[in-house]
Amino acid sequence: MKKYAYLAGSIACILFLYFLSVISHPPEISISDLEKYEGKRVVVEGMVVDKEFNDKSEIITLKDGNHSARIFIRGSTEASYGDIVKVTGRVGRYGNQLEIFSESVEIRKKWDERSMPLWELSENFEKYLGTNVNVTGYVNGVHSRYFYLTDFEREYRIKVFYPENFSMEIENYEHIYVKALFKYDSKNMCMYLEIKEKEHGIGKVD
Repeated sequence: MKKYAYLAGSIACILFLYFLSVISHPPEISISDLEKYEGKRVVVEGMVVDKEFNDKSEIITLKDGNHSARIFIRGSTEASYGDIVKVTGRVGRYGNQLEIFSESVEIRKKWDERSMPLWELSENFEKYLGTNVNVTGYVNGVHSRYFYLTDFEREYRIKVFYPENFSMEIENYEHIYVKALFKYDSKNMCMYLEIKEKEHGIGKVD
């Protein structure tokens, strides 16, 4: 009899621990399903496409495919435009808009860990527009405050702007990488790269 009582107690303990694990480990969901989890704790992952700063908080916007979510963070985070981050928090509303009030923000992949050729950026521009990118290509025409980056066959070309005080030693036809913000000029209806942050820069590809 004691044997069965011990077994029943063990099973009850296992079930209790499982219940606690479910509570302490919220489900990882797609951003597109956010409305289904209002008031609940969740885990989401996406690319940082926007950042807003207040005195004691920060709001970042994550994008996953065609869907996005605003993340409220007490304090600040080191995440940059283009980083892939994982957020744990509770889904709630601020006004009429759903947000995730974060408990933790984990940077899963920095934006500059992988470089991409210019053709890849061009053919996937919607995914990267408004974020930091690391692009490789060839210098084709150096001017004051900007130069052009092309692919080897010169089928793709993009203008790269750099600040006046930027130290740059490149020559035409050099194979380089460019770390910059990928932006859209609505007036001239064209995309371009802008070197403007400390983490941006240029280097030669070996």
